Amino acid sequence: MIHYKLAGLERLRCSLPDSKMESKDDEYWNDSASRSFNFDEDDVRFTVRVCKQCSRRFPPLSFPQVAVLEVPTNNNNNNKRSLFGEDTTSEAGYGNAQGELPLHMIISDEHLGLVLQEQSRNEITIPKGISLEEEVKLLRKKIQEFDYAPSTESVIRKLILGKPCSLEMFRAMSEKEQLLDQSIASGSGNAILKVTLFLDRTLKKKLFYSMLQTRPEAVYHYVTYLSLRLKVTECTDLLVFLGRHHEASLLQFSIFVCSTLNVEFKKQRLKKIYSDYFAQPGSNSFYAQLVANYLNLLEYQTSELHASGGTSKAIAIQDKSVLETLNYVCGNYKWGDTSLQTHANPFKLAETHQVSQAQFEWIALNERAKRQAWLDFDHIFEKKAWLNLKQKSFKINIPIDRTILRLYALQAPDPVLSMFLGKVEDLQRRLALARKVHSKHGIVDALVLLKDRAELEAYRSTLDTGTEERLYAENALKSLNNKWKSDAMKLIK
Repeated sequence: MIHYKLAGLERLRCSLPDSKMESKDDEYWNDSASRSFNFDEDDVRFTVRVCKQCSRRFPPLSFPQVAVLEVPTNNNNNNKRSLFGEDTTSEAGYGNAQGELPLHMIISDEHLGLVLQEQSRNEITIPKGISLEEEVKLLRKKIQEFDYAPSTESVIRKLILGKPCSLEMFRAMSEKEQLLDQSIASGSGNAILKVTLFLDRTLKKKLFYSMLQTRPEAVYHYVTYLSLRLKVTECTDLLVFLGRHHEASLLQFSIFVCSTLNVEFKKQRLKKIYSDYFAQPGSNSFYAQLVANYLNLLEYQTSELHASGGTSKAIAIQDKSVLETLNYVCGNYKWGDTSLQTHANPFKLAETHQVSQAQFEWIALNERAKRQAWLDFDHIFEKKAWLNLKQKSFKINIPIDRTILRLYALQAPDPVLSMFLGKVEDLQRRLALARKVHSKHGIVDALVLLKDRAELEAYRSTLDTGTEERLYAENALKSLNNKWKSDAMKLIK
């Protein structure tokens, strides 16, 4: 509305003769009885006078009606209205406060405060009624704030609180070092990173790296920032300058392993990293072997893809973990063939990549059980005895309870469950597990070992007549009776 008032005044001034206009202006502004225009007040008389003069000399201006945004209202007669009310230049429309949309629905108080703070950050506010000397002092103080660096404590406090502040006033090297030390002392990662990025932007690389050399906290935040943005070259240069070659090589290895999807490109990059860092004298042998094993795994996966003709299972293991590849190998291996000494042999693959025995047994057990290849369990869990190489012993490295429950979930037959139940030394626990997995042979064997004749007879009565389980329970009961008779005869003698 103020804009329209000023525009009307300007057109009115241009239309009148110069001498007449000047005399009227002088008379108006020099007369103390006339009220000056105030932006904070709504002078109705002044507005009406100007509008009448403008309406006689100029035609009314027409503005296009644009519906910026329509919001629903509670009024049944008018269900929608514009975001800024009716598009009209009348002051009556602006005076209707109840029809306007509240400001907090357009912008939140927090964001509004940030906008106002950002707009008024560089403004110089001079209070009214001060003398000229006080005004000059105030202006000189404001200029000094922009030309000279404030205290590091106040700047770091603003950074911690998230307030906007400029670091460009810190130009001297000593000031920048003090600013970095103050940010590190605060313990705020955001403040440390902002100051570090400012130093990176305003210092030469050599000076910047030298400053970070004695400040590991700043190095940690800066390296994390660069690695998250995949700035591998800058991050590697810093770590090499600091003498942390192992971290630089591992960082490159981890970034290319996680961020590259193309297997061929990944192999090329990893081969270069291996030759540049891990194959050099003085490199860490453990890390070098780790990278070499990973390259061998990628080579085996791609070779299987070409050899199988692109089957779905071969495609599924591309760029996958060692355990997923081991599961694939267990499915294709002919168990019992010990002549194969390549990665197609699951034992060889597990040995090369240092897969633990428990992990190997769990992967092999699940894969063979899903295919119902129960006879292959002998090759997985039977090991040659130390004293007699011709004799084999059953050895399992995973919890036997978990193994039995997993076999039951995979619908293992009762003889398989009974075999694993026989490895449980605690008879009461064996009986409880046998009841839980519904192993009839396991329940009978446990009751025989517990010498619980009454419970065995009761369990036999629950079995169907003529079934193999009923016959097995009756034979077990007879053998138990014969054993008791022989033991009684020995006591009599």
